[in-house]
Amino acid sequence: MPSSGQWVRAAALIEGRRALGTLLVALSVAGGALALESRLPNSHLGIVAFDLNGPVPDRLRALGVGVIRGSCSWNSLEPARGTFSWVCADNVIVGAQAFGWRTYMTVVCTPDWANGGAGCDEMPTDVTDWFEFVRQFVARYARYKTILGIWNEPNLTLRENTPGSNYAQLFANASNARNLIAPGFSLAGPEVSHHALPSGYFERTMDLMRSARSFDPQDIVSVHWYADGPPLPTYLDAVGRLAGTQDVWLSETGFATADLAMQSDFFTQVLDEFANGQRPWWTHVIFYRLWDGHDCCTEAILRGDYSTKPAFDRYREWIGNHAMERRSPRPVIGPTRSGRS
Repeated sequence: MPSSGQWVRAAALIEGRRALGTLLVALSVAGGALALESRLPNSHLGIVAFDLNGPVPDRLRALGVGVIRGSCSWNSLEPARGTFSWVCADNVIVGAQAFGWRTYMTVVCTPDWANGGAGCDEMPTDVTDWFEFVRQFVARYARYKTILGIWNEPNLTLRENTPGSNYAQLFANASNARNLIAPGFSLAGPEVSHHALPSGYFERTMDLMRSARSFDPQDIVSVHWYADGPPLPTYLDAVGRLAGTQDVWLSETGFATADLAMQSDFFTQVLDEFANGQRPWWTHVIFYRLWDGHDCCTEAILRGDYSTKPAFDRYREWIGNHAMERRSPRPVIGPTRSGRS
């Protein structure tokens, strides 16, 4: 699965991809690349796309997803304390709104200026810097259909003396900053990998976040799952029990392989579980990822020239055959671990 460093590098490469995307559009047209018909987006299904340059919007429209997940480093958005540059986030959030897509922007990595150069995975020296960043982010994007995802797989990437405590502090400060500006704005966390469940990190972090009253009703419990984890139904049921009354998003899943048929079958497995698993609180799936410039052997479902792999075609076909614009509200089944009902 992608590491926090990979998400940071992806954010840093966006400017280069903008130029590359323009070049590949010309090559694609000259080579007679496959033209795909657009369709109405499914608001419960998504894909990771780090930018909306070149042919990406056309491919997304053809695919039919309704949620685009991107990522930017905190440093790229605030290169110095109090100095903001929103190019990375604008590219996805503002660009997607024009097509009617919802966005989910994950912000990762502590800037050197915020922790004395201690590194991405160390907390800011003064958490007020993070609070102020989120306040500015929400003020800029409150009018857009977007979600702020807090960090990426902190159970693997955020250094903590007490597991979950630093992450809970980040989320609580983000929640407080959000509530000052736009109380209805959505946050997502803890954005953990599936390793966080057996280790106990997920449960401890959720308890800390609830103790701080960080979750508002519109906020999302976001988790990742890959095929090296526990069986998907078992994993989701355990996550659902700990999520309380919050909606659960499988905000990252994918399959890297040279066997394109296996990758395509993986999409069917996850989507069928989503549609048929009788978990109304599990409301969204986001696959990793649309394109990365490689033909083999990554999670990307487009080749380097933006032509489609079988997994893209399978995902597109599945969306066309399944109307999922309505899902029942999460039932209330008694007190949760945190005492909420």
